[in-house]
Amino acid sequence: MRHVLGNVGAQLRDAARTAWSATVDALRVRPAMTVAMWASNLLVMAMPSLQVWLIRWVTGPAGLAGSPSDVRIGAVILLLTLGAVVIAVSYEVTSRIRELLVIPLGAEYRTRLTRALADITPAQTLDRGLNDRIRAARDAIPYNIADHASNATVVVGAVFSMIMLAVSLWTTSPVAAVLLGAAIIPELVAQAANAQLGSDLWPLQGKYSRRAAYLEQVQDYPPASTELAATRGSFSIPEQAHDSYTAMSGLWRRISLQALRGAGLSALAFAVLAGGAFATIIVHDHAALTTVAAAVVGVITALSVTRSTGDAFGELMSSTPMVLAYRQLMDTLRANPTIPETHGPVGVRVEHVTYRYPAADDTEDGDSDTTLCGMTDTSASPALDDVSLDIAPGSIVAFVGENGSGKTTLAKIIAGILEPESGTVTLPRPDDAPVTTALGRLGATSMTFQDFTRLEVTVREFIDPTGRKTDRQLWDGLARAHADTYITGQPNGLDTQLGAQWGGIGLSGGQWQRLALARTFLSDQPLWILDEPTAAVDATAEAAIYHDLTEHRPAGTTVIVITHRPHVLTHVDRIIVLNHGKIAETGTYDRLIASHGIFSQLAHDSME
Repeated sequence: MRHVLGNVGAQLRDAARTAWSATVDALRVRPAMTVAMWASNLLVMAMPSLQVWLIRWVTGPAGLAGSPSDVRIGAVILLLTLGAVVIAVSYEVTSRIRELLVIPLGAEYRTRLTRALADITPAQTLDRGLNDRIRAARDAIPYNIADHASNATVVVGAVFSMIMLAVSLWTTSPVAAVLLGAAIIPELVAQAANAQLGSDLWPLQGKYSRRAAYLEQVQDYPPASTELAATRGSFSIPEQAHDSYTAMSGLWRRISLQALRGAGLSALAFAVLAGGAFATIIVHDHAALTTVAAAVVGVITALSVTRSTGDAFGELMSSTPMVLAYRQLMDTLRANPTIPETHGPVGVRVEHVTYRYPAADDTEDGDSDTTLCGMTDTSASPALDDVSLDIAPGSIVAFVGENGSGKTTLAKIIAGILEPESGTVTLPRPDDAPVTTALGRLGATSMTFQDFTRLEVTVREFIDPTGRKTDRQLWDGLARAHADTYITGQPNGLDTQLGAQWGGIGLSGGQWQRLALARTFLSDQPLWILDEPTAAVDATAEAAIYHDLTEHRPAGTTVIVITHRPHVLTHVDRIIVLNHGKIAETGTYDRLIASHGIFSQLAHDSME
């Protein structure tokens, strides 16, 4: 029993703390509306005790005690009618204000989360647990978090109403006052139990919801939806979505069944306590008939007012774990350190690096971005096995190898996206201290991924995500990536919307890839990593891009290229061939061709 009461107490403290912070947020976002909501709600909750006092006064010595009975009855009826009208109007006003307040609060909480996610680290994007928490927060904002302040108002008003009514009844019957005040306790206990179950199940809700949201997105947005429509079969997407929906509904069914059981028991306890208060008042020996009538009217009104707050209290208690989870998530995201900016030439030094993907996600190189980092349950064969290499500042180097050889994994470790299981990676700087941390490497690197995201924003936003470049610099970057020709003819130029589904222009795969290259060319970072940078462009554009990389890149810029097209590497400074997670060969194009090794075979196969 002590443990149960301790849990209830802790949950009530959490509810009070989150309710206070939510109310502060509401006052910041919509101060006048929040004050109006509190005022109208408190007026509703004050009506029971006000009716008790007014009926006593009207029918007492200072009021209409000496008036005819029909006058006194008329006055009481008038007070009851006025009270009912005030309650009805205030209820309606409060409900409308709540609706108007929830919408901007939801927008504010969504905006805060979106801004915090703008600074998420690459390692965090690979953390499934964190992704589930983010999805759960997105689900909770419109239905739970944004309504938390409003529910707090109703609950505080109900407590205020019960206290005032108990005070007004104390002179008639202290026992009735205590019983009526205790009538709300069973509801507190039942809703606290619901809140605990909701807190336990909420992480699973985020997991299932994230999967369902992904499947819906595949069906809703091109190009995935177009590919689905053009392919026979459904890829089992409806069945998988059904499984996620069923799992989510199962979670809510458990909560609803417990809430139903708790509501029945709390209603029974409420009826016993409230009935006891009624009986105590009615059989009170010393109370005048008018006092008893006033008390009974007050109790009836209080029951109609406070009992209707059970849902609000339940929502407040069940939303508290979600609000706490949202705030903990925000604290986690806001604690991310700022990515430092690194300037000047940098080299790359990799020493005895080994990396294994988790056993459940032991995938080939091209699928490595779906795995988690930092897990100890690893696969038997490493993606990288005791790799060491040095890349001089300002040089251009290529990683070559078959699928699954470790090229992209090595590039992501160099870029600070993944951390090695063992070994070290540093970026030496000729005139400064070396960069030794993953965060520092991330700040020094601009990486164009093979499977880059086609963000459907404007051209300006796509190639200059920081918004620091002038129009002239942006056009220069587009020209160097040979992407200016199809942007120049657009009426809005750099402000052209990308993506036909938003009313913008549709681009081919090669055109998207050139825009991604332009973003790297404009990055001002000293290390560029280009994973299959010309896989979707034609041969003429490919030759021009590689010529620009080797001859016209900014002075001191170090470039790592990953490619399956050996014939484009004739002018790079060095080629590093990976095979089964190890460095198999290294040298210039001519030397490796002459050695008749792995690279020579790859070059021969690519020409057939």
